[in-house]
Amino acid sequence: MQNLVYYYPLGSGAPSEVSRKLFSALISKNLHLNIAIFPQKRNKNFLDIVENTYPNTKIYLINNLFQNYDEKLLMHFTMSPLVYPNRKFILYLAALLNRNKRNKLKLIINYHGEPSTEFKIKLKNHDLKSLVYVPNYILTPYIMRSADVIIVNSFMIRDLFVTKYKARNIIVIPNGIDSSWSSNSNSKLKKNEKNTKYLFYHGRLDPEKGVELLIKAFSNVLKVTNENIKLFIGGNGKQRNYLEKLCNNLKIENDVTFLGNLSQTEIKFYLSIADIAVYPSILDGFSLSVLEAFSIVNGPVIYSNKIGIDDFVRKSGFEFYTFNPSIEEITSMISKILKNDYDKKIFLRQKEFASHYTWDRIVNEYIKVYQDLFLNDDN
Repeated sequence: MQNLVYYYPLGSGAPSEVSRKLFSALISKNLHLNIAIFPQKRNKNFLDIVENTYPNTKIYLINNLFQNYDEKLLMHFTMSPLVYPNRKFILYLAALLNRNKRNKLKLIINYHGEPSTEFKIKLKNHDLKSLVYVPNYILTPYIMRSADVIIVNSFMIRDLFVTKYKARNIIVIPNGIDSSWSSNSNSKLKKNEKNTKYLFYHGRLDPEKGVELLIKAFSNVLKVTNENIKLFIGGNGKQRNYLEKLCNNLKIENDVTFLGNLSQTEIKFYLSIADIAVYPSILDGFSLSVLEAFSIVNGPVIYSNKIGIDDFVRKSGFEFYTFNPSIEEITSMISKILKNDYDKKIFLRQKEFASHYTWDRIVNEYIKVYQDLFLNDDN
């Protein structure tokens, strides 16, 4: 019998959301596998959710690894193990200790970003709390070598892993969104200001997301444009207080609205009324925010060329509006769009691209990885 143990995160943020959406898509395929969840936290509420939502799925216990049986076991760490005393890292260590005893135990590890570069960006922005993860960054090469398969969500991240860590067995699988994102918003809400252009960003407010660059560029645009423009920022993160103070210092606090965390319905609404959606990341993989914007916005989605989704855009034969993540280039791109110097039908191609990246399609690429590992185990 083939057995899959799936690490199931319970936190907020895109990596956790991707892991949960992927699991739901796997369950919907009715695979001929014994599937067990290893949850980030083990509490009664979660046990009840599993029993009600996934009735044929078991909760996996670490001590199961130490039982003597010969069944094949595939462990999917949907988020890379942090070198830190938590349940995921303990499971990872237990798996390493037992894989020599059980030669049919295989490991898959997902990486949602490039640890070293993200660490440097955090230190550059004086995020001293990130120092607690130094052991993780030091041991990342070893963790990568221990995996039978490493899954990343963009070719850009894959190339960084090959260059920095000499990593092998890397498979690129993009992120996906629910098919519901392709449906039109049913919201009856409209813009409060008919003659105002709305810019919208949603995502984490962390240094690597480049929102500081966006705010400074927006301030520059305000100084030279004759248009009435407003910037809406959805999401929370470590930089929120700093970014709000930055708006005050630039004297644009009345033109920028921080919306905090938004529900999917709220994100769809703001995307549906946005004239421009902007994503200025310094480094990002296959951004869910950009994909969501592609599927909803009825105008241009402009984004950093350091976001890995652009690899897929170009490989699919599309070309959208990108910029180098700098204040000058973001200023120039927003100014160009405000002058109506863009393809008015770009939104149709954006939606066409997004329609190919739904979980019911993407999940098949994960299933193939599982099948290949089980097949190779038979040889």
